[in-house]
Amino acid sequence: MAAQECRADEHRIISLAPNATEILFELGLAGAVVGVDEYSNYPQGAKDIERVGTFDKPNIERIILLRPDYILVNTDMEGDKADYLKGLGARIIKVSPKTVEGLCNSITGLGAMFNREARAGLIVKKIRGAVRKASLNTGRPRPKVFVQLHNDPLVTVSSFIGDVIRISGGDNIAWDVKDEAALFSYEVMLQRNPDIMIIIGFSKEWDLPDSISAVRKGRIFKDLDPDIFLRPGPRVTEAIEQLNRIFYEES
Repeated sequence: MAAQECRADEHRIISLAPNATEILFELGLAGAVVGVDEYSNYPQGAKDIERVGTFDKPNIERIILLRPDYILVNTDMEGDKADYLKGLGARIIKVSPKTVEGLCNSITGLGAMFNREARAGLIVKKIRGAVRKASLNTGRPRPKVFVQLHNDPLVTVSSFIGDVIRISGGDNIAWDVKDEAALFSYEVMLQRNPDIMIIIGFSKEWDLPDSISAVRKGRIFKDLDPDIFLRPGPRVTEAIEQLNRIFYEES
């Protein structure tokens, strides 16, 4: 992301990604955000900003009327939509880090772009502090971890959350999943035998065999806020702290 200094109050920003919305607010750019996607529900102030659809189905008419200078997304936008919006003068910025360090780089880049370098530096310092703190509390063998997003069919998540698991002291058994979310073999899950299961998202109740270590030891966690774990944003510090505690303090 190339640095381009500007005053936030001179520009109009639309966020089509909840993680980008959270970053913008943490950078102190709430006043520049004129539109957000339907899923941007944090922080509280994001709920008061005009909705412009979802990333897959953006309300192009509303976006045009809001006259954005910047549109933040977390995945590539369809070519025709992107070309149309660029033709209106909007710059499309992808904020989709795959690692915690990549998140720090994204925050630094946005801070430079919108003249919020000092604020960005504080956020990055807090994230890296959480990473260092977690590394001090990993004295025992690393638990094998499985994150379940859906169970019919079985879906897991990897990439960014896999890096969070690594930093927090665990090993993601779905290490070979390359996408953010993808189908996962039930048989492979049984074979890799997770010590801990994190169940978030859209899973229904289902019976798991006690041959799974996590089931046998009662190490299944369901009451976690999925947004903290699934959104690569400033609240990653909470995700690291929670997982580190689950892996080592609650075992």
